[in-house]
Amino acid sequence: MAAFLHALSRSLRGGSKRLPGRQPARVASARRLLDPCIQGSWPLALIAFSIFLLNRPYSGIVQDAYIYIGRALADLDPGGVGRDMIFVYDGQFGFSVFRPLAAALVALSGPAFAAKALALAAMAAWFWAALAFSRQFLGGRAVWAVLVFAALLPASYGLPLTLSFAEPLAIPRPFSEAFVLVALAELIRGRNGLSLLWLAAALLMHPIMALPGFCVFFFLLGFENKHWFWFCILGIAALILGGASGMPLLNRLFVPFEPSFGGAKEFHSPFIFPTRWPAESFSQLFVYMATLAVAARLLQGRRRLVLYGAALAGWGGIAMSAIFGDWLTSLLIVQLQPWRMCWLMSAAGAVAMGICVIKLWPLGPCGRIPLALLALSWLFVSQAEVAAPTAILAFCLSAGQERFKHLFTAKIVLAAWTFTVVAGAIWQCRLFAFPWQFSLSSPAGYASPSQIAVRYLLPLPACAFAAYFAIVKPQIPSRLRGAFAALLAVMAALSWDQRSPDQQMAETGRPPEPILQLVDRRKGEVLWMDGLGEAWFLFHRPQWASLVQAGPRIFSPALAAEWYDRMGFLMRLRLANQSSFKLLTTVVERKDKPWLSQEGLEQLCARKDAPAWIITPLKQRKEPPAGIPMMLWKLPAPHFRLAKDGESYFWEEIEAYGILPCAAQLNS
Repeated sequence: MAAFLHALSRSLRGGSKRLPGRQPARVASARRLLDPCIQGSWPLALIAFSIFLLNRPYSGIVQDAYIYIGRALADLDPGGVGRDMIFVYDGQFGFSVFRPLAAALVALSGPAFAAKALALAAMAAWFWAALAFSRQFLGGRAVWAVLVFAALLPASYGLPLTLSFAEPLAIPRPFSEAFVLVALAELIRGRNGLSLLWLAAALLMHPIMALPGFCVFFFLLGFENKHWFWFCILGIAALILGGASGMPLLNRLFVPFEPSFGGAKEFHSPFIFPTRWPAESFSQLFVYMATLAVAARLLQGRRRLVLYGAALAGWGGIAMSAIFGDWLTSLLIVQLQPWRMCWLMSAAGAVAMGICVIKLWPLGPCGRIPLALLALSWLFVSQAEVAAPTAILAFCLSAGQERFKHLFTAKIVLAAWTFTVVAGAIWQCRLFAFPWQFSLSSPAGYASPSQIAVRYLLPLPACAFAAYFAIVKPQIPSRLRGAFAALLAVMAALSWDQRSPDQQMAETGRPPEPILQLVDRRKGEVLWMDGLGEAWFLFHRPQWASLVQAGPRIFSPALAAEWYDRMGFLMRLRLANQSSFKLLTTVVERKDKPWLSQEGLEQLCARKDAPAWIITPLKQRKEPPAGIPMMLWKLPAPHFRLAKDGESYFWEEIEAYGILPCAAQLNS
């Protein structure tokens, strides 16, 4: 026993000698994860992670985090928030282990801290996974350069500005994405069993986001052994037969989408249907695909196949959604949303751009000209007429460098890069100008000029310096690197939380005691006009109808029917936005905003399912509607909301909230 403990001690200290290839797999994996710290490269890791956080600020419980943290509140309070229609007709949350994890953390620390902790954990997990994935392609300093590219390059996929990879939110998607990236890293290393376990973890966290990982897994195995292709074909056939025979869940494959959920596709968010996407949605996908193809040509073996598989999974998912979801209206395919598989093409494309920079530049003119075109396509990724043709041309020149060798001269390289840098800088400054001016004129706490600068001005110089650092490998004193890393870390820690004052109030604030006592006199739902999930967090009440309830309606016919009934009723009375059936937005049109009227209140409160209370925001210098008695909830400081009047944007100031009961409720 003493000899064993002595040997174990020497092994942990690194003093024991082992033959090459005989190190236990678990120890080897642990050492690989600790290599950055062991080799003294912790400043580089800290720099890359700080840049990653700076470009992904935390906005609080917003977007889908409303739904997931709201679900946690509903599980903890089934008689209160749990009676909201979105949770009563739940058709979505039972497929993820994120639900009990979020509920346990909310019960332990409250929704605000739990959401922030989950978002930060998601960012750390995603960064670690991206590191594991990138290290399969490059080593040394180049890995950190690639991570800077992954942190700063455009991350959106699908409908522009709707979804992106590595979202800093309390949702399961980034966790599942991280597990997929780790699974692909293990797949490249030849550890198929461990890769499958990571994919299973991704499946448990978010089944839809795990799909591209499985596609790449079976594509690679099928390429190496054709029997796997037959296995996949038999599996797909079994699923189709299961659907045809009426098996639960699978039977939705042959159920049409429209009759089950009421309303035409125009009443659903367009990001669900790829045929309704604008041209720039596909231009960015062409950029990702071309970048993956160029990087794959520079690699061999499984590394190449994984990049090809990511591109095939993305386009295959879009094709499946368009054919079987948009045109054949299969309910299961619409709910499965296979177009989301292009998240992997987007994330792998950002990593692949870093690989292209590191590997193409040393090749001389034959590599630097295609690289300039790739960089140009990324800079203009939102411009379909520039990005897609430029990216495709970059791939063609890279693939046919022998044929076009006579064109690759030093003068053309200089001209190509001069044009790319100048045009890209001008374009980024143009994109930067409006949000910068808007942020400077915004109320305190509602827009951050530093975040605007990070998003629009930092990517080009930061990526250029990261590439220089990886290729030239300049000798930088360790103290200077450590000081710079510490400075960035402090900046990231101080500026990561970008919640606005009203967002913080909705998450952590409590209404004054007289307001709470008033509302507690009558149990029931709350109609928070122009609101989302405020009633859940402030009053622990279900919302009568809100835009946040629209998200999961494709998973539940009962939810869709009740939501359309209530929201349509409010729209007819002008008590809700007239565009409530369209894509969710945080910008309210002035001509579209709700309007409180005596007639509308009477009709609403005459319903059998009328809300117990109505809460309406009161604008600056606006008197409460005449003849409508209400209790005023004066805010300690005004809140602001972004609104739009024609083509101009402005901040709408809210000084107080009016709280009024439904007449039928009080008179009953």
